This record gives sequence, C-alpha cells and structure tokens, in this order.
Amino acid sequence: MITQNHSSHIQTRTWQMSFNDLLTVLLTFFILLVSVSEINVNKVQDLSFSAADVFRSKIYENQKDQLIRAIGAVDGIRVHPVAGGISVVLSESLLYRSGSADIIQKGMLKQLGERLKKVAGSIRIEGHTDSIPISNGPFSSNWELSTQRAVNVVKFIINETGMDPQILSVAGYADSRPVASNDSHEGRALNRRVNMIILLK
Repeated sequence: MITQNHSSHIQTRTWQMSFNDLLTVLLTFFILLVSVSEINVNKVQDLSFSAADVFRSKIYENQKDQLIRAIGAVDGIRVHPVAGGISVVLSESLLYRSGSADIIQKGMLKQLGERLKKVAGSIRIEGHTDSIPISNGPFSSNWELSTQRAVNVVKFIINETGMDPQILSVAGYADSRPVASNDSHEGRALNRRVNMIILLK
C-alpha cells in the first residue's frame, strides 16, 4: 500500500522532471538558434566599446566631482571644471608678497598638495602676473617672476608631500593670459595668480 507521503513525493519528482525537460528543450532551441544565425562581429565589438566608453566616462566624472569637492574644501581656493580635468586658482595673496616668489602660505599649499598627491593624470603649474612692469627686486621682468613662482610651487609640493615629479610640469605666462582687465586694481589682483591645471586620465 502506497502511503500519502510517498505519493506526494512521487508527484513532486514528476513535476521537477517535467520542468527539467522543458528547460532542456528551451536550451537546445536557443543553441540551435545561435548556431544557424549569423553573428555580426563588428556590431558586437561596437556595442562592447560603447559600453566601455560609458563606463569610463562615468568613472571619470565621479573622479572629477570628488576632486573638485576635496580641493574646494581648502580655504581661499577657487576650483572649476575645464576640458579634460579641473583648474585650481591660487591668488597671489594666498602664496606670495608683491614682487616676490617666496611662498608664505605653506600650510595651505601642503594641504592642497596632499589632496592632489593621488591624482591619476598630470598637473601643470602656471604662473601669471598683471601688466605692471617690475621696477626693482631680483626679477628683471614678469616672465621671470611668473616662472619662478610656478617652479617654487612645484618644488614645495614635491619636497613636502612626496608627489611624483613625473606628473608635474611648469609654465610662466607673465601678463599674456589675463582673466580680467589690467585697468583696475581688482582686475590686476585677479590676474596675479598661480593656476594648477589638473588633466585627469
């Protein structure tokens, strides 16, 4: 005599066997479908490249946003996105006395260097001045002053934070790239600056 438990067990196994048979038939059907169809390799590659580009773009935007937030938290620093990365603007008053290339705000610059230390990309340090010619001091023109200021920033960051020198470069532009009019005191103050152009990978 078959017990009720044994009967229900047989019914359960019967259902599972039917379901397994269905899955086997479906799998066989899909294998046959793929084997007789033509796969366009170029379309598959284009699709995979597009997906990879979207993924890389998302990672890049996240990295840029995180870096902007981290640097923007340092007092007195202006930061904004540019093509390929971000620009960090340090006004003359944050780093130097008038006509000098000796760094005065070392704590702030060290804090900034620590936040830039792990950047995946390259950093170009640019020195800029206003259009007022230098009349005395160790520099014969604004070209020398702007270049020496950028050089001193790079040397300081390397020495204080251990940043890899291979990702750093220097440029001095004197008054050739103003961001404001040199006809006013306020405009000249904006033009006297050091820019850090961070190009992200």
